[in-house]
Amino acid sequence: MNKKDEIIILGAGLAGLSAAYHLKKGYSLYEKEPEPGGMARSMRQDGYTFDYDGHLLHFRNEYTFSLINELVNGNLAPHKRSSWIYSKGNYTRYPFQANFYGLPKDVVKDCLLGIIRARTGLLNRKSDLNGNFENWTRKVFGNGIAEHFMLPYNRKFWTVEPADLTCNWLDGFVPVPTLEDAVTGAITTNTKPYGYNSRFWYPVKGGISEIVEGFLQKINSVHLNKKVVTIDQHRKEVIFEDGTIRKFKKMVTTIPMPDLSNVLINLPSQVKKAFSELRYTSIFVVNFGIKKDDATDKHWIYYPEEEIVFYRMGFATNFSMDVAPSGRTSVYTEISYSDNKSIDKRKAIDDTVKALKDLRIIASDDDIEICFPVDIKYGYAIYDSNRDRAVHVIKNYMKHFGIYSIGRYGSWRYMSMEDVILEGRKTALEIG
Repeated sequence: MNKKDEIIILGAGLAGLSAAYHLKKGYSLYEKEPEPGGMARSMRQDGYTFDYDGHLLHFRNEYTFSLINELVNGNLAPHKRSSWIYSKGNYTRYPFQANFYGLPKDVVKDCLLGIIRARTGLLNRKSDLNGNFENWTRKVFGNGIAEHFMLPYNRKFWTVEPADLTCNWLDGFVPVPTLEDAVTGAITTNTKPYGYNSRFWYPVKGGISEIVEGFLQKINSVHLNKKVVTIDQHRKEVIFEDGTIRKFKKMVTTIPMPDLSNVLINLPSQVKKAFSELRYTSIFVVNFGIKKDDATDKHWIYYPEEEIVFYRMGFATNFSMDVAPSGRTSVYTEISYSDNKSIDKRKAIDDTVKALKDLRIIASDDDIEICFPVDIKYGYAIYDSNRDRAVHVIKNYMKHFGIYSIGRYGSWRYMSMEDVILEGRKTALEIG
């Protein structure tokens, strides 16, 4: 293929790597960072391997499982999920809406009565009037589950009011138990697994970046340190910070949508407006290396209450012992922030350490061997009332010029790693 007619891929995260792998030839892949991988990178320090954030593999598609297993040469281990919620001073199994056992009796009563009333049509029918997430939650789960977990957790996670969220992100991410299962979960811990992540996979060695390394062995070389400063969609040219200009016939971009608005030129007013309406959360991840190996046997824990600064804590050494030195535990904590909810990052670290002591993960500051914070600008696209229309306008406009915006931040969607890989494949088959 003539150079001026090539397919240019911008971004060597999972979406860009998948697109390149499935195109096979006729493309050039550019990455602004000095290393590929995007959010699927792993960082190594003093014997620890910290992923950029908690990344686990959940397979719904046999093709994806076979592909990843081949790329990492079988370096995958399955795990039966051990995820929990800490609230009201108690640990209950995930998902909350099917596991009330162990909570205070008045909370169990609220949750049971709420879901019974919801399922038998006794809930206030005003919840049917608006398709926002809060009303959906009250309609499906009842007021007890809504008030004791679903609303406070999602408020903390998304940093906006649940009533300001649509339901377009759900897509299997929020399990909906039967009434019988909810009742069972109120009287026993012997409940069935729920949700798309009841079973997950993780590399035995090397961290989540093993997937990136697997892709790199199969595709042409990646051009690193190539930051885009201008995309002239009319002339079909991309200009990089080092002065390089490349022409393209088609483009696959994984650049976060808000950043695209700064590099595309001569945008129509309605497209500019659409870009301006995109909202997102950021994630401040605080990783710790802890000088003990018996912190917990849990995989991760959700924290809906505001008294604890992070919304989730995970224990990477329970996915793979290879990610920490012998006798040590690797812990990550995640804190959401946004324009709606700012944070003082120094204070957030101090508050996190205090919470680790209060939760008895550590006994004192001396148990901490490493503190490794990672600030992630784009965490999750916020699904407010403007999101769907804005994304539709932007993607349709770019497709007119042969530009395909994909990936979690290029599509501006709540996506699993498998979803991202499959979207890269789908796009490659469409344009290759």
